[in-house]
Amino acid sequence: MSSDMWMVSDESAKVFVVTTYQDLAYVLEHPDLFPSGNKTGPEDPPEVQEELAAGIPKAKTLYESDQPGHTRLRALIQSAWTPGRIKRWEPRIRQQADAVIDTLIERGSAEFFNDYAEPLMNSAILDFMGVPAEDHEKIKYWDKLWVKVFIPGHPLEDQRAAAKEIVEYQRYLEALFEDRRANPRDDLASELVHARTEDGSQLTMSELVWGLMELYGAGFGNTTEGLANILYLLLSDRKLWERLVDDRTQVENAVEEGLRMDGPVQWLSREAAEDVELSGVLIPKGSTVIVSYVAANRDPADFPNPDTFDVDRRGVSSTGAKHVAHGRGIHYCVGAGWSRTAIRIGLEALLDRMPNLALREGYEPDYHLPAPMIRCVQSVPVTWTR
Repeated sequence: MSSDMWMVSDESAKVFVVTTYQDLAYVLEHPDLFPSGNKTGPEDPPEVQEELAAGIPKAKTLYESDQPGHTRLRALIQSAWTPGRIKRWEPRIRQQADAVIDTLIERGSAEFFNDYAEPLMNSAILDFMGVPAEDHEKIKYWDKLWVKVFIPGHPLEDQRAAAKEIVEYQRYLEALFEDRRANPRDDLASELVHARTEDGSQLTMSELVWGLMELYGAGFGNTTEGLANILYLLLSDRKLWERLVDDRTQVENAVEEGLRMDGPVQWLSREAAEDVELSGVLIPKGSTVIVSYVAANRDPADFPNPDTFDVDRRGVSSTGAKHVAHGRGIHYCVGAGWSRTAIRIGLEALLDRMPNLALREGYEPDYHLPAPMIRCVQSVPVTWTR
């Protein structure tokens, strides 16, 4: 059986779920024992593969790559996500947050997943990547087709139609990179296409296109979901929200604790490269190993009173280790710094301009799974005094 991130189809296969913080840290810090490849699910039907063959050839992405290729790929991509570049972008994200609020503020009520978090994070990350504003909705539409193509269970004709659109998406990104190769700007696409390692290696067009599709999908989706989850947690306890209204220096700490409490990525998979014993349990070679980030982040051995939102904890364990909402080890999320920054600014804009924001009276959260390993609130209905 392959280590399949979507499903386990072989009834005789061994599957192990890692739930403690220390065991999860061990798995993620030993990629030689628990590699990250072979986790993209079953092959697409031949008809879908035929459609995709008209696009950009598949390349390994950060998510599914292992050593030694992962080091090269990460170095090239990380060079474009520097803290300095993210810091310079902060005023742009705040402008975008204010622009969304401007469209809402006279209404007095809204649903803040679709009306605030999603449009803010979509415009923020695509602007950062270098996609013109007039194409933002088109990119979001293409990205949502990803689920139909690459997650099993959808009708074949839907998969084929989506695959055709994915090819169009790839050609769009190819043209974007070719333009930035000739006409570089201050954006992620320009940095990626001109990135070089010390030995002169650079990203191929396949790596650029597939890499940007991955970066956008995770950066837009997970950051939107993270902001929505944290906003719900803060508004569900007025003392938490009011503390941040009174003291903006606590917002960054609240983001970290919110990600620990309710980070959207619930789990990912690895595959045992050899027989490994973990906490007294033998994991045979070839077994699927599911690492549960959400369980580790609420492990009472490392996070006392794990179900309490403690701003002062800052998402740090009793041993000083940080939460694993963005992963750990060589696969730590390359865009984590950008995501944290965007969530923080999204919250700060609301605290500044809608300090009396409140959940709609009587609201009970409804969580859903936009992808098998993602969990987030489906809506955040709010009211405020104009």
